[in-house]
Amino acid sequence: MKFRLFAASVLFGLVFGTPAIAHEQLVDQQPTPGQQLEAGVVEILLDFSDDLIELEDAAGSEIVILDASGNPVNNGCAVIDGRRAIAKADIDQAGSYQVGWRVVSGDGHPISGSFSFEVTNDSGYVADPNYIFTDCANPYNPETTSIPAESPQYLYWLLWASLPIAALALFLVLRPRKSSPNKADDQK
Repeated sequence: MKFRLFAASVLFGLVFGTPAIAHEQLVDQQPTPGQQLEAGVVEILLDFSDDLIELEDAAGSEIVILDASGNPVNNGCAVIDGRRAIAKADIDQAGSYQVGWRVVSGDGHPISGSFSFEVTNDSGYVADPNYIFTDCANPYNPETTSIPAESPQYLYWLLWASLPIAALALFLVLRPRKSSPNKADDQK
C-alpha cells in the first residue's frame, strides 16, 4: 500500500512538476539566421518568452558580433528591455558575421546561443569608426570573452528523469525491514 502511494506521488510530481523547470527561450530574432543585410547600422533584436533580468552595470548580458576574421565589430553590450535584448553595430564590410549572445533569464539562470548573418555593401556605405551603441561596464575583450556555446537541452531532461530513480533507490534502502519468523523465535 505504501509503495503504491509513493509511486503515485512520484508520478504526480513528474507529470505536473515538469513545466516549472523550463527556462526562458528565444522566440524571435532579427536578423534571422543566414539573413542577408545591406551595410549600415545593424540592429540585433532578441525576443524571449519572459522578462530578462538586467543586472547592475550590464553584467551577465552581452551580444557580441564578430566579422569573418573573428574581430569584434561592436563593444559586446546588450541593452535589456523587458523580454528583449538589443545590440547595434555600424558595419560597412561585406561578408559573414557571427553573433553570440548571453542573457540572464527571469529565474536567474544564464541562457546563450549564437547565429550568423550576411552583409553586402552595394551602396558603398562607410561606417563611422567612432560609433558606439551604448557604454557598458564590461566592454567586449577578445582576450577574455568568446561566443558562448549553446547548452544541450537533453541534460536538463536527463537530470529530471534520474530523480525518480534516485527517490526509488532511497525508498528501498530506507524502508523498514520485516523480521523473519525464525529470528523472532531465536530471540525468545
